[in-house]
Amino acid sequence: MKRYINIITGLVFGAGFLVLAFYNVKLEDVLSGFKKFNPVYIIPITALTVIYFLIRAYRWGLIFKPHPVPSFKSLFSGIMIGVMVNNLIPAKIGEVSRAFILGKKEKTSISLTFGTIIVERIFDFLALFFCFFAVFIFSPAERDFLNNTSAAGKTAFFTTLGGFLALIVLIVVFKYQTRLFVKVVEGVLGVFSKNFASKIDSWFNSFADGLKCLDSFGNSLKIFIASVFQWALMGFVTWIALISFNIHISLFSASFVMIIVTLGCVLPPSPGGIGTQQLISVLVLKFYNINGGEAMSFSIVQNFLSFAVGTILGIFFLFKESMNFAELIKFSEEKR
Repeated sequence: MKRYINIITGLVFGAGFLVLAFYNVKLEDVLSGFKKFNPVYIIPITALTVIYFLIRAYRWGLIFKPHPVPSFKSLFSGIMIGVMVNNLIPAKIGEVSRAFILGKKEKTSISLTFGTIIVERIFDFLALFFCFFAVFIFSPAERDFLNNTSAAGKTAFFTTLGGFLALIVLIVVFKYQTRLFVKVVEGVLGVFSKNFASKIDSWFNSFADGLKCLDSFGNSLKIFIASVFQWALMGFVTWIALISFNIHISLFSASFVMIIVTLGCVLPPSPGGIGTQQLISVLVLKFYNINGGEAMSFSIVQNFLSFAVGTILGIFFLFKESMNFAELIKFSEEKR
C-alpha cells in the first residue's frame, strides 16, 4: 500500500507541475520549438552526462576514505542503478538502493554507506551554492536579476546565502563536537517525540562515519573540487542543450538555469523530475526573454535525454549484476 501511495503521489505531483508549466504556454509554440532542435547535439549531451556520472562515482570513492573504498565498478553501477530507481519510482528511494547494492556486492556496511550518501548530498549543496554565488559575482545579467527581482526574491537569495553559511557551520560543529551536537538535537526533538529522538543516535553515528573523509584536508579538497567540477559540467551540458534549440545565452546564465532547476527538483517526489523541471525551466528562462514554448520544448528534450541515460545505464547494470529489482525496491522502502 505504501508503494502505491508513493507512486500515486509522485504521479500527482508530476502531473500537477506539468499543468502549471503549460499554463499560458501555447502548444503550437512548443511544437515550433521542437522543430528548432538539432539532433546532432544528442551525442555530446549524452557523452557529457555519462562523464558526469563517472565523476560522481569517483567522488563517492573519495568520501569512503579512510574506510575501505569499494571498487570503482561497484560505485558506478550503484550510482546508475540508484538513478534508474529514482527515475522510475517516486520518493527518492534510489539513494537508499545504493546501500543495498554495495552491501550485497562489496559487503560494505549499510550504516557507513548511508553516511557517505548523506555527506555526498551535503557536498552537492555546497558545490551548487558555490557555483550559484560564483555566477552572481562574474555575470552582470544575474546581478541584474537580483537587483530587479521582488522583495520576496531578494529575501530568498539572502536566505539561501544564510543557509549556505549555516550549513558549513553546522558541519564544522558536528565534526568537532559530535557528542554535544547529538545531545542538543536529541534534547530538542525529545520535547516533541522521545521515540523519534531515540533514533537520532544511530543516524548521527552513520553521518559521523561518513564525515571521516574530512579528516584529511587533501581528501576534503578533492571531494569539493570534484563536486564543483561535476556541477560546472552540468552547467556546460545545459548550455549545449540550449544551443541545440538555437537559444543563445551565456555559459554563466545557462549554469544559473541548471542550478535553479536542480535545487527546485530536490523535494517534489515526481519520478525523474518530470513536471518540476518543465515548470522551473519555463519560469527561469522567461527572465532571459525565452518564450514559454521554446523553454518547454528545451526542458522536455533535456529531461528526456537525462532520464534515458540514467535509466538505460541503470537497467544495464541491474541485469549485469543479476540483481532482483523487487528485492531492491523492498529494501529501499523499508530503510527509507
